[in-house]
Amino acid sequence: MFTIGNDELEKLPPLGKTIRCGFCGKIHHVKKFGNKLLPDESKELTTSLAFYRCGPQTYLAGVQGKDVRR
Repeated sequence: MFTIGNDELEKLPPLGKTIRCGFCGKIHHVKKFGNKLLPDESKELTTSLAFYRCGPQTYLAGVQGKDVRR
């Protein structure tokens, strides 16, 4: 389970396009997943959740454009 309050989220640094992995030490590209359903029923990519891959594993990197890794 992962929980974070709005006040905590606001205090976190912004998430960039790349991050240094805490597991391997290399730089990985951040991938933003998630679609927002618009009133006309089309979809728009959103930054609600952001992930990165390190080898075969996928890790959560950000929520709402903020870096949640600690």
